[in-house]
Amino acid sequence: MKKTLLTFLIGLVFQVSYGQAELKDSFDKGVKLLQSESYKKAVESFTDILDKATDDRLKKFCLIYRAFSYNGLGEYQKAISDFDKAIALDPADIASYTDRGKAKAYLKDLDGAKKDFEHILTKDSIGDQGQAALYYLGKISYQQGLYEQSIKYYDKLIVLTPKDAELYFNRAAAKGMIMDVAGSIKDYDKAIELKPDYTEAYANRGVAKINLLTSKGNIKPTKEQTSDGCADLKKAQEMGDKTVEDMIYIYCNKK
Repeated sequence: MKKTLLTFLIGLVFQVSYGQAELKDSFDKGVKLLQSESYKKAVESFTDILDKATDDRLKKFCLIYRAFSYNGLGEYQKAISDFDKAIALDPADIASYTDRGKAKAYLKDLDGAKKDFEHILTKDSIGDQGQAALYYLGKISYQQGLYEQSIKYYDKLIVLTPKDAELYFNRAAAKGMIMDVAGSIKDYDKAIELKPDYTEAYANRGVAKINLLTSKGNIKPTKEQTSDGCADLKKAQEMGDKTVEDMIYIYCNKK
């Protein structure tokens, strides 16, 4: 879901500062450094502004932008600390909870990230932030082995954004983990329908089709039986996926 929701706010005009127009050039410089991925210099720039800022709205956005810069440096704990401060200044801005949740996920604090995303759903269950929360909760639940819960989050999100191929792909993977292979294949079908060049979906669907045969006790399926799955595996291989080569060797190169 390209709804990673970079609440990056790039393009934000300097109205955030209102009474501190004298800091406009410094603020713009910091934003440009962040956009160019000069994260260390961006941190220095926003830190300098924060030392001078008296306007809470300006402080909030400097903290958010500095947090993004810390994320770029891989200093996630510092990013979380800045998001904490930004939320303290404006607790009603749920976008900051999205950003903090993502930083916690980067830090592998999955339970902490879940709390932020679950909080968002109490405020917004269908808008942009709510959709982002459902997306990340689906991914986190999968990482924690809570596959059925992951599926439920994707079920809700697909109702809201039914044209997003990645959501079907992610739900298919979760279904595969609970041995709903047929359901998994249907989701890969939809992902490929929406994104015909989805290499990973072809690879996974090919594996799933063969797993559907072997899971029913057919330990040595015939070439004819595996032909459909092998077509997907070979399609993925043609598209550059080398991970399918072992499956092709075992199931598709029969005489």
